[in-house]
Amino acid sequence: MEQSKSKLTELQFIILDGMVDDYENLEQLYLYANREFAEERKASVHHPHILLQVRFPLRDIVAEVRNMLGEGLIEAKACNDKEVALPPLIDFSALHDYWFGTTARGIEAWKTYSGDKSRKT
Repeated sequence: MEQSKSKLTELQFIILDGMVDDYENLEQLYLYANREFAEERKASVHHPHILLQVRFPLRDIVAEVRNMLGEGLIEAKACNDKEVALPPLIDFSALHDYWFGTTARGIEAWKTYSGDKSRKT
C-alpha cells in the first residue's frame, strides 16, 4: 500500500501541517510540534508567548523527518551551509542545515488525514 493511502501518524501529520504553506527547518518543526495552541491564544501583543510542552522530543522529530524523506512525503528544498551536500543529495549529519517542504505525495497524505479527522469530529 502506498504511504499516501495509508494512515499517517500524528507526528507525521504535524510535520506536514507545519510545512504545508512554507519550507521549514528542524528547529521550526520542533517548535511547531510542541507548542500549545490554547495558551498561545491567550497571548497578547504586549505579552506574546508560546507555551512549549514537549510532546515530541527533538530526536523523534529528526527520526521522523528522515523517515518521511525516505517515504517521499517531504524533500529537502535548500541548505544553509553550502559546504554540505545540496538538495537533492542530503548529508544526514547536517540535517539541521536543511529546509524541507512537502511533496505532492505528502500534500495528498496531509489532505487525507485532515479529511479523516474532520469526519470524526
